[in-house]
Amino acid sequence: MGDLEIGALVLVGNDAWCHASFATRACAWAFGQHQVFTHLGLKLRISIWRGRPYLLTLREVAA
Repeated sequence: MGDLEIGALVLVGNDAWCHASFATRACAWAFGQHQVFTHLGLKLRISIWRGRPYLLTLREVAA
């Protein structure tokens, strides 16, 4: 997966997370398929639940 695809996935995942209910967020965290990426000095954890990405964590990578 290239940088452009990861960036798009992060934007869509963040939007989905912000507009989801608490129950949806909990289900995405508990039951989703988690993927970890390093992108532009950031470590991202995205959960795919019911075909939709949710951005769970966004942390800086130690230099």
